[in-house]
Order: sequence, then structure tokens, then C-alpha cells
Amino acid sequence: MSDARPPVTVQDLLRWALPVGTRLVAGCEGAARPVAWVTVLQTRAPAFPSLEGRELALLSLDALHLLSDKLTLSAIIHDLAQMDVAAIGVIGGVDAAARKAAESYGIPLLDLPDGTSLRHLERECVRLLAGAPPSVAERAAVIHEQLLQLSTANRGLRALIGALADLSGMTVVVQDKRLDLIAAAGDLVESPRFAALEAALRTESALPPHFQDRHQAAQHADPALIAMPQEGVQRLTAPIVANRLGRGFFSLIAESERPFEPLDHQLVRHGAAICALEMAKEKAIREAQKRVQGSLLERLLSGAIPPDQALRQLLRLGYQPDSKPYAALVACWTGAETPSDRRLETTFNEQVALLGSEALVQLMEGGVVVFCHAEPSQSAAGRKVMPRGVRQLAEAVLNRLRLQFPSAHVAMGVGRAAESLAGWRASYQEATAAQRIAAQWRVNQPLYFGDLGVYRLLSLLLETAELRSFYRETLGELADESPSNRDFILTLETFFEEHGNLSQTASRLHVHRNTLLYRMERIAQLGGFDLDNPETRLAVHLALKIRRLLQG
Repeated sequence: MSDARPPVTVQDLLRWALPVGTRLVAGCEGAARPVAWVTVLQTRAPAFPSLEGRELALLSLDALHLLSDKLTLSAIIHDLAQMDVAAIGVIGGVDAAARKAAESYGIPLLDLPDGTSLRHLERECVRLLAGAPPSVAERAAVIHEQLLQLSTANRGLRALIGALADLSGMTVVVQDKRLDLIAAAGDLVESPRFAALEAALRTESALPPHFQDRHQAAQHADPALIAMPQEGVQRLTAPIVANRLGRGFFSLIAESERPFEPLDHQLVRHGAAICALEMAKEKAIREAQKRVQGSLLERLLSGAIPPDQALRQLLRLGYQPDSKPYAALVACWTGAETPSDRRLETTFNEQVALLGSEALVQLMEGGVVVFCHAEPSQSAAGRKVMPRGVRQLAEAVLNRLRLQFPSAHVAMGVGRAAESLAGWRASYQEATAAQRIAAQWRVNQPLYFGDLGVYRLLSLLLETAELRSFYRETLGELADESPSNRDFILTLETFFEEHGNLSQTASRLHVHRNTLLYRMERIAQLGGFDLDNPETRLAVHLALKIRRLLQG
């Protein structure tokens, strides 16, 4: 190695030679330690011949056990520390005792991906240490291939982000299209500065103009350097693009004085590409789960599947529907021109995440159905009061939609809490009835079935022929639509609202008392009933309430 060339450090090996997925699990402060050479553990004594200090020692736990079944990783770390090795790389997993030993000596401990060939890795490290590093294009191609392998192994987005943070030696942040944080890894994440940094990353105006439009971002996806002087850092950011739309952002964040190198630009490009793949995979999984979940809910709510069978399937999907009470919430758009039901579902999911609610959200025909954990009420009112958590979620969604779509209207109905899955269907039917009334009456808040009074019964009978038959038989000719009948109906409704007091009814209607008496006689003739009969009064009063439901 040329004397003019700066020494190769542990971090340099991570960036240029070690496989993607290598995690620096202990001794992180030693990442800047220089490395003079690399050596691999042998399965016969001596395990590491001719150590002179500052080596990267590579070993696998399988080889360690072949050497001696009594040897432990923490014991090997202790021995290697006495020989002044620069770092230790391990295949096969690192236990807590090994991490503690490495931390005590300040030795970087590298957890290598399973399947890594130590001899191939040795050659790559020697190549770098001997002064013949790969080109940026070569290393970028290797990184891209290894990222794809990790993705294929279904390690998950957070594991990939952690690997890229270790590889780059910087903090990695992934955001969605609304600039909300999806995943982050690196030194700054554990720093007290990260809260302010995260808030600054949510500022859309700090992005280049072509990144602020999702269509333009897909056409100009090269990384952009963005200074963040107030936070003392800078970031290299690229959009995450899928289906010709910007879906989020991938950023490398470094201290302001640390320059970004050509390899960093490649890391951002490939990081954004692998995030697009991971986000697409996660979305496909969510969509498949929603389809299974939706089919299961439809069968449960229609009575096509027994609750015990549905319970087993929901448990497999990760829900615990019988461990606590849940209440149904049904929501749908009303009006001619409305946003999509998918937008409504997305808003519910976002608010569930923000509030930390325990809820199952499902897009179903005609709207969104939510089963939300309903904490037991401590008041005597019990089921007569909408559960606090359900109200909080419903109102949060309505407030968000009013800001986003001020001209649109959402009708929401909430059923009473069900103590077990067997009661979900009844809660759903109640929520549907309340939602239908909310839509008819243009109620601008969540309508709770327990607050509906007599409409609780009427709403559940709304689709039956008997209800309509009772309505027409009770009101007689008054059930026919005509201008004069509408005046008579208004008179009747006011009469009942004033508890049968003729003087107060006449005053409310701004007519003389004699005029009201004549009108009441005419109403009795058209309806064919006697309002002096208490049973008749009750029937007519109910018929007027049915009319309100039918006329909605």
C-alpha cells in the first residue's frame, strides 16, 4: 500500500468490500480504526496464525465449533483484543455476551450476512487494502445485486435501511409521499437532535421544485443535495418512484462538513430503487390481506360464517377480536360528486396510526367499515354513550376530511359495543342504521345508535314491508304527497312537539286557534283517526317519525 494513501478504515471496508447487510453491532466508535490486513479463522490450531495487529479477523461460528466445541465467541473476542485486531467479522449470529465483550474493548464487531463466503470476502478486502479498490460503478453494481438478494430474502424495509446506514456510515431516512417518516437508521436517530431534524424533513418547501410534484419527481429522479444549516447537516435525497409517480423520498444525512462522494450518489439511487420495490411488496401484501379480511368480514356480517370459525381466521390475521369489546363504525360519502372510497379508507388508516387506535379498517361496497376497540364505560349510562375511543377516531377523520374536501360530506354511524365476535354483526347493523339516518338528515357528526331513541327500532325496520304498511294505514290519505298534505303534516308534527297543547301549537304555526281547530278536524277526516284516543296518538306519532325516515 502506498505511503501517500490514507489508511483503510473499518468504515472504508464497510463501504467498499463487505457485503450489504453487514451490521456493525458493537464497538461503533471504532469504525474509524485503521485496518492493515485481513485474516480468516482456521479450523485447526493456531486459529489465527501470525497476527501482528490491526487485522480484520473473520470467522464463522460453525468453524469456531469445529476448532473446539468449548470455545465461545466472547472468549475469542477477548483473545483477539489482546492481539490488537482492528475489527472482528462473524457469520452465524452474535449473542449478547459477544456484544458486551466487544464493547468493553472498543472493538468493532461486524455481524455478516448468512451465506457469506469468507474466502471471497477475504479477497475483496485484500484487494482494497492492497490499493486496488473497485470502481464506483463496480461497487454500485455489487451493492445493487446484494440489496436485491436481501429484498428477495424478505428481510423487510427496516433491515435494508439499517444495512445501508451501516454501509454508508450515515443516517438513512425513508419518507412517504406526505413526508411522514417510514423508517430511519443511523447515529442521528438516537441523538436528541433527531426530533428537530425529523420536523425539518417534513418541510415540503425545502425540496427542489421538481420533487414537490409527484409526476415531475418521477421524471427527474437524480439525487439532490439539500443543505440544512439550522440542523447542522446536509442531505442527499432522491424520490422513490413506482408506476411513474413519486411515492416517497430516500435520504442520506451527514454532518455539514462531511462531503458526499460519488458512491454516496449511487447509494441514494439504489436505496430509492430498493425502497420502491419494498413499498410495492408491502402494498401487495396489504392488499392481499385486505381482500382476505374483506371476504371474511362480509361473510361474518351477512351470517354466512359462524363466529367461532371467523374468530380463528381473524386470529391468523393478527387480530384479537374476542379479548376486548369492539364497536362498528360505518362511513360513506354522500352527494353527487365525492372523492373515492379508497381516499376515505386511507384517511381512516392514517388516523388509526396517528391515534394508536386498535381498529380493523375495511373497504366494503358503498363505504368503509371499521371495528374499533371500545373501552368499557365507567358511567351508569354504559351502552347509551358512544365509546370515547370510537368518538375520537370518528371526529379525527371528519376533521381531516373537512380540511381536505370542504365541499364533500361524510355520513357516519356508530353501533353499540360488542363484547365478543358474536356481537359484531348486531353492532354493524346498528352502525349501518345510524349511518343511513345521518345521511338522510345530513348530520355532520358521528351518529351513535344508542342516541337515536325510538328511531333505533324504526331504523332497523326501515327495509321491511310491514313498516311502510303501518305508515300508510295509520296516516291514511295524509300519506299521499301533496302541498296541502304537507301543511297538515307540519301541523301534526308541531302539535306533538307541543305535547298536544292547542294554544301553543297555534302560536308556533302563527294561526288563530279556531283555524287550528278546523285544521285538526280536517286532519282527522283525511287520516281516519281519533286523536283523543291515546293508542291512536301513539300510532300517529310513530307514523310521523317513520315518515321522516322514509322522506329522508
